[in-house]
Amino acid sequence: MEKTKYQKLASDLKKEIQSGYYSENEKIPSLREIQTLKSCSLTTAKEAYRILEEEGYIYVLNKSGYYVHKNIGSVILGPQNEYFETVEADDRIQQIMNTVMDPKLISFGAAIPADRYLPISELVSAYKKALLYKDTFSYGDLQGNPQLREWLAKRSSMNGYRVSAKQIQMTTGCTEAITYSLFAVTEPSDTVIVPSPIYVGLFQILETLKLKVVEIPYRTKEGIHINEFEKLIKRHKPKVFLFSANFNNPNGVLFPEENKIGLANICFQYGIHLIEDDIYGDLYHSGTRPKPLVSYFSQSMDGPKSFLCSSFSKTLSPGLRLGWVVSKTGIHSISKIARAFKISENHPTQLSVLEYLKRQSYEKHLKSLRIEYKKLCDDYNILLTEESNGNLHITKPDGGFVLWIESKLDGDKILMEAKKLGMAIAPGSLFGLSKHWKYFFRMNVSVGLSPKIREKLILFAKRFQKNGNSKRTF
Repeated sequence: MEKTKYQKLASDLKKEIQSGYYSENEKIPSLREIQTLKSCSLTTAKEAYRILEEEGYIYVLNKSGYYVHKNIGSVILGPQNEYFETVEADDRIQQIMNTVMDPKLISFGAAIPADRYLPISELVSAYKKALLYKDTFSYGDLQGNPQLREWLAKRSSMNGYRVSAKQIQMTTGCTEAITYSLFAVTEPSDTVIVPSPIYVGLFQILETLKLKVVEIPYRTKEGIHINEFEKLIKRHKPKVFLFSANFNNPNGVLFPEENKIGLANICFQYGIHLIEDDIYGDLYHSGTRPKPLVSYFSQSMDGPKSFLCSSFSKTLSPGLRLGWVVSKTGIHSISKIARAFKISENHPTQLSVLEYLKRQSYEKHLKSLRIEYKKLCDDYNILLTEESNGNLHITKPDGGFVLWIESKLDGDKILMEAKKLGMAIAPGSLFGLSKHWKYFFRMNVSVGLSPKIREKLILFAKRFQKNGNSKRTF
C-alpha cells in the first residue's frame, strides 16, 4: 500500500536521524521550517512530527521546539510500530511454506515437534481403547466432551487461571480457536494490534476477516513497551489485542509478570478485547508454568472480553487437531459460531485423548519435553554461534523449541542456501507485515542433533563465517 505524504515525510526524517544528520538532543527544524524545506503543507508536517514523537524519535519542549530523543540509539536499533489498512498474506507465503514442508528436506523451518518427542505408541493404544466405546461414532457434545473439558478446567485452575468446564469450547486446533475468537468480537475494518514478530498463520486469518492491523515490536526484557502500547491504542483505537505472552513463536519471548499486569489493565481500561495464543505455555525451560496474561484481566459481562486459545499440537501430536478456547464472559458467542460451522467436534479423537490422559502422566511427559527442548536450544545456540564465528546471533528463548536467529544475510536467500544442503528454514519475512525481520530466520530444534544433523548444521553455519558481525535489532 502506498504511503501517505505525511508517512513518507516521517520516513525521510527517520532516515536523516538514523544517519546521524541530526544528533542526540539536537534541535530540529520547526514545523514552519520543515514545511519550507520539504515543500509540504503544515498539516503534513504536523502529522509527520506526531509519528516521530509517538515512535520515540523526537520530543517537544514547551515554547522551545522539537529535539532528537535523548536515547535515540536505543530507538533506531529497534523495529518501529506500523499500521496496515489491509492485510495481504500473498501467494509468496504459501510458496515458502511449501518449501519449508517439503518432505525431501530436513524440516528446520516448520514449528512441528518431531515424532521422537511425541507419545505415538501411547496414543495408538488410547485410540484402540476408545474405538471400543459404544458411542464413539456418534455425534458428541457440540461444546466438546464434558470430561475432557473438565480435565482442561482443572489443569487451568491449577496453573493459576481458574475456570469451569462450561467456559471451554473445544475446537479443531488452536488456529480455529483464534479464528472463532476474532470472529466473536470483530467486524470487517476493525483494527487489531499484534506484536511483531508473530506466528505467520495469523495473517491469513486477519486477511480473511478483513481486519486492519497495527504491529508493535517486542522489546528486550520487557515484552511490549507499556507507554508505546497505550499511545497506539489512543491513536488507532483497536478492537482487539492478539498476542502470545508465553514463549511467542518465533522468538520464544516470555512477557514478565509486571508487563502482563500492565497490559491487562490498559486493555480493560480502554475496552480492548484480549485474544491470547498460549499453545507453548506448557513448554517453559525453567521455573514454573507462567500464568497467561488473561488471568490478570478484569472480568465483566458488560466489559471487554478475553479468550485463551491453545491445543495439544505442540505437546501430544499436531495431527490430533484438538484445541480449545477458554473464556469467562464470551464462551456463548464462541459456541454459537461453532454451531454455524459444525454439528460437533471430532468425537473419536476427544475420547482417545481423554483415554490417554487417564492412563498416562501428562505432566511427566511435559517434564521430559521441557528438559529435552531446553538442552537442544542450548546445544544449537553453542554450535551455530561457534561454527559461524559469532555471525549468527540467537535470541535465547524462554520456552518452546524454535530459535529466532539474526544474520547479515537476507532470510529468503538463506532459505535457498539451506535448500542446497537439504535443509529448510523459515525466513523472518514470514513473521511480520513490515520488513523488520528481513535478516532473521526461525529454526526448529526438535529435529534433534544426530551426527547427520550436526554435520548439516556445521556446513550451514560455516556459510556465515565471512559475513561480518550483525547487530541485534530488538
